[in-house]
Amino acid sequence: MYFWLQRCSICLDQTYNLCLENCRDQFCKDCFSRYIEETVNQSWGLGVTRIKCPVCQEIISQGEWCRYVSSEIVAKYNKFNQPYRPYSRYCLGCQHSVAPCQSPLAQELSRESRLGSIANDLDLFSKSTKDHSLSSLVDEVLRHFLTTCQRGSTFRIGRIQELYHQIIPVLRKVVSHQKDLYDLASNISKQLVALEIIPEIWKQTQFRHISYFPMETCMNCGDKLCLQCGQVAHFGLSCLEHLKSELMQSTNTEYTSTIQWKLNHTDEGCNKVDCLQCGYRFCWRCGSAWTQAELGVPDMHAIDAKRQSIQSL
Repeated sequence: MYFWLQRCSICLDQTYNLCLENCRDQFCKDCFSRYIEETVNQSWGLGVTRIKCPVCQEIISQGEWCRYVSSEIVAKYNKFNQPYRPYSRYCLGCQHSVAPCQSPLAQELSRESRLGSIANDLDLFSKSTKDHSLSSLVDEVLRHFLTTCQRGSTFRIGRIQELYHQIIPVLRKVVSHQKDLYDLASNISKQLVALEIIPEIWKQTQFRHISYFPMETCMNCGDKLCLQCGQVAHFGLSCLEHLKSELMQSTNTEYTSTIQWKLNHTDEGCNKVDCLQCGYRFCWRCGSAWTQAELGVPDMHAIDAKRQSIQSL
């Protein structure tokens, strides 16, 4: 029994030479260092990873575990586990990182200056809204914002979230009718996100921003991309609709070229054609799927009409 009490709790082979301060679990330095390094290497993501004891899962303070690893591992942990880690995508054109929402710690504006900037942008947004009824809604939102954020007011927990839910859906509604206000509305949303100082709520709010304003401009090359799917910006289409459209265009291009080749080169034989690339079966005369093609005595007028409609694509 005494033998096992002296062993490392990870390898059960070496004699322990360190004991954690709180839980008193014991390890050899080699095993514990490798455990910390592996945990740090897997800790990347939008959340913060806490280093825990591998035996009892009690959180180990950074001041304690950092004594057993190199400074490079500590630096990597600090990089991977920032409290405000922005979501980002890589631009398809230049591979530059595009992050719509910056950490509140990196903001250069004071809180008062940001509130004033939001008020000015809301006023400009209202004046630029062409629909009178929608403009009235924006005016109401602006008045509420000015009342809530008057000088000297304090912000309780959740107040930024309330403002976001009251303001942004109205702006998004206007943008759905007036596309030229998209960038201005997106900027107002970003500034509201920057006001949040609680890390976990800030992370949730940045995802709300992306759900409302997924199209972002790359600051390096100026290309626009969708933050949700990572593809080229597709205003007015959901990511799924855009994907279907891209697939349809690709399929139609190959399909039409195949049909055109058969129309130009097929002079006799059965109308049934099997595509060698995808196995699609269709009638070369009208382009219909073979199961839907005219069987028996065909209606040549209908077939010619279908063929002409395909050739006109």
